[in-house]
Amino acid sequence: MAGSIEEYGSRRKSPELIIRCMISLISGIITQISLLLIPHLFPLFSLLFQFILSGAVLAIAIISCQFIKRLLRVHASAPAFVFFHIIFIWVVYLSVIRQVVSLLLNIVFNAELAVLLIGFLRILSSDPGFIRHDSPGLVEGSISEDGHHLEETSSTAGGISSHNSNEMTSLSSRRMRYCRICKAYVMGFDHHCPAFGNCIGQKNYGLFLSLLVLFIVTETAYSVLSYQWINRHLILKENSSKIQYNLVMSTMIFSLLQVLWQINWRRYPEFHVILQPSPDQSLPDTRFRNPYNEGIFCNLKNFLLR
Repeated sequence: MAGSIEEYGSRRKSPELIIRCMISLISGIITQISLLLIPHLFPLFSLLFQFILSGAVLAIAIISCQFIKRLLRVHASAPAFVFFHIIFIWVVYLSVIRQVVSLLLNIVFNAELAVLLIGFLRILSSDPGFIRHDSPGLVEGSISEDGHHLEETSSTAGGISSHNSNEMTSLSSRRMRYCRICKAYVMGFDHHCPAFGNCIGQKNYGLFLSLLVLFIVTETAYSVLSYQWINRHLILKENSSKIQYNLVMSTMIFSLLQVLWQINWRRYPEFHVILQPSPDQSLPDTRFRNPYNEGIFCNLKNFLLR
């Protein structure tokens, strides 16, 4: 099979990865400096105003970095970008915020960050369910010419009787798609996650979901602890430098923006239901629908047995 697992592994270890990581590091620094300017230039404005302005600045910074990368024809590493922000948040916490946090909360939060970092590094090299070229159930196919990101193929093995047709069509055990980025077929393919630099498939979807929840919990906890530090700084008038205040404020807003972005269901088309407009409406309405919800007991069963 073109683009085997070995080719994918060597691609990830190519020297070009170092350059991509450096570009991501520069992009991350530019992003944090841009956010740092908001509390520095608008210290008297409300938190809501700074939050909205930070969202706009963050979007402009990301778009500008992408434009420059395209102009220079260079590529960045999304996982390196995520890794930089995890370390940056951790450094700000240890150097500033930890001073106002109790011992128990300090242990818990540092443990969260450590587990998050370990899980993040683990998913980078995890096997999502790659299908080897010599797999007997692999049916070769070509990538669609219209630029689609993936291609779904059938996976059948000779000698399967008709009473196993339900099992053969089961998404959990038989769905296989081709990812052009990984250049490999993946069993139970869900999507390719640029932030984690890997496909999400049958073998690592549990780790992916755990990491997603842990990201949200950790960023929320960081925002709460940051707000606690800011309140103490403002109420008790403690001696802290302006740069410390700006760092805590900007990283807190950044974490809140990340949480809102991660839980925004409108980002995922599979959760959309388009309702036809009523006579008094001019545009259709979009509602939330979870196509994977089969009830709490079936959900738990599928999660544990899949």
